[in-house]
Amino acid sequence: VDVVVGCSSSEMLLQYIMIEAGQSVKEAYYTEIRNYPNAVVISTAPGNLPCKKIFFISWMPDNDKNTLRQSVIDLVSNAIQNALAHNFTSIAFPAIGCGEYGCSVDVVVKTLVREAKNQLTIRNVPLTISFIIQEDKQNIYDEFCKQVVQLQ
Repeated sequence: VDVVVGCSSSEMLLQYIMIEAGQSVKEAYYTEIRNYPNAVVISTAPGNLPCKKIFFISWMPDNDKNTLRQSVIDLVSNAIQNALAHNFTSIAFPAIGCGEYGCSVDVVVKTLVREAKNQLTIRNVPLTISFIIQEDKQNIYDEFCKQVVQLQ
């Protein structure tokens, strides 16, 4: 995969990426966040991850389903726009909000899958989109399968 997407507001996801990617990514991220505290997207080298870039995207969960839905749409759109601007052809998204934030799994997953398809349709470019799901989250995996099947 060319790009791994992280969420800068999820401390758990952020720390996991930092541990896996290594110290250089951690230092680069915190330097960028200090210099550009309101940045929507912070792009770093991959460090130890098998990708070309890591995009840390500003995202906040919300209890209101409509606000949550729109925030997920914005995240997907920003990530894909930046990936295409760098001529990347593959991107991997985490199942944002489905862990420590406890967001509605069906709302998040349905929105992630539908917006990914929407972006592919409107941009009409060859882009492979993957979703990363923790291996112990069978319910989230099942919801992704359900949503992908419904779109076919």
